[in-house]
Amino acid sequence: MEKRNISQSSPVVMKATSKLSSRGQVVIPAEIRKTLGLTEGDDLTFIVNQDGEVKVEVTKKYRLSQLIGILKTNQPFRPIEEIRDEVYRTMGAKELKDGEEN
Repeated sequence: MEKRNISQSSPVVMKATSKLSSRGQVVIPAEIRKTLGLTEGDDLTFIVNQDGEVKVEVTKKYRLSQLIGILKTNQPFRPIEEIRDEVYRTMGAKELKDGEEN
């Protein structure tokens, strides 16, 4: 997961206003969401220091499919179907072996 920090004490890069709803909800303005690359499901952690300054940590959540290719390797990637078949064969062989020992 990737974390991004935004603090009120850092130089202002962008400023936007939002209102607190009666249910305690805040809409993050579109320009802020776009700048931070926020999408549905991302976690926001609010940290308040003794001076009342608010720091927001953004934790991006990625789908596994978005992470394919992120690790560098000299080995070519195998198709998922090939890996799944190998796992099933290995599990099946183990089950047969375990059944023979009883």
